Amino acid sequence: MIKIPGRIPIIIFPAFWIFSFLIAFLLSSGNFPQMFIWVGVIFVSVLFHEFGHALTASMFGRTCRIELVAMGGLTYHDGPELSSWKQFLIIFDGPFFGFLLGLGAYFLEGLPQITSLPLKVFLNNFKSINWFWTAVNLLPILPLDGGQILRVVLEKIFHAKGVRYAFGFSMLLALLISLFLFVTQNFLAGAIIFLFAFESFDGFRKTKHLKDSDRNNAFKEELLHAEMQLQEGHKKEALAAFEKLRLEAKEGIIYVVATQYSAFLNYELGYRKEAYEALKSLKERLDSPGLCLLHKVAFEENDFVLVNELAGPVFQATQDIEVALRNAEGAAHLIQVQPAIGWLETALGLGALNIKEVLQSKSFDSIRSDPAFHLFVSHLPT
Repeated sequence: MIKIPGRIPIIIFPAFWIFSFLIAFLLSSGNFPQMFIWVGVIFVSVLFHEFGHALTASMFGRTCRIELVAMGGLTYHDGPELSSWKQFLIIFDGPFFGFLLGLGAYFLEGLPQITSLPLKVFLNNFKSINWFWTAVNLLPILPLDGGQILRVVLEKIFHAKGVRYAFGFSMLLALLISLFLFVTQNFLAGAIIFLFAFESFDGFRKTKHLKDSDRNNAFKEELLHAEMQLQEGHKKEALAAFEKLRLEAKEGIIYVVATQYSAFLNYELGYRKEAYEALKSLKERLDSPGLCLLHKVAFEENDFVLVNELAGPVFQATQDIEVALRNAEGAAHLIQVQPAIGWLETALGLGALNIKEVLQSKSFDSIRSDPAFHLFVSHLPT
């Protein structure tokens, strides 16, 4: 990793050089001198593009840094909230700087003082690669700059829903372009665009519950403050902060995150019922840790219908023997003999288990006389 300090720090990761040399090898057909020239062209072009983003963001009072990674460059900027038109300019100026770089090569190529044929060829290639990349990068596909511009515009018009609309449009367009590239046997480009389509699908799925409250910077700051209190060990203060944020946000992803934090803290502090009620209301939107806690508190609250409903997803996420036993007891309470036996067999398969002690639980009284359960017990090792 190379770090270049300055007003706009630059970090160059090894993967950037590997990817650049791979592209240069393809462009130069294995000619090593030309390959190193192409690496230089790629480096200058990508860096100039990222400076377009960074210098514009700096002009708006943001603190910036540039990272050159495997697939190109990334510009990070932190600072005050920006209006939509400022976000638009920051994104647009990356491709614009690339266009200007190509334009500079175009004018140099046409100068009468440039008589060397290899230099003319180099300038022509330099112009072509920058203009080509500018055109490609302006396609309305995320995470390309054109996709980011589309997101900013749609978010301005439709608010939180605009983000999801941008992901949806990006996904469909990327799929169509990747299919065309595959049909025309441009497999590498098709695979890259298809990867963008998959990323857009993932973003489309994750933003399903995005609400306008998630764009509220005050709520974001409250969430960060509550998380810092939790990290510092101030659990009761953090719980109060998360509960306050829940009441204020009322919906959206921030609300779900605050609710899960609140539930975990409530459970840890002994308020089991509060954790159960909070998580149950969001069962369709919980992540794996949240689902696992809901499964546990539902069992402790004797909600065996919910235990049974969550049995498969929670076990798939944890592969835990305690979860399997909980599922078995939940099924037994609901007089579901075969599922109870199946979960007991799963628990046995996970490792050492005193099965006879487990079967003494009153949870299995409701199915103890069932022939299938009796047969299962009779085949257990003594």
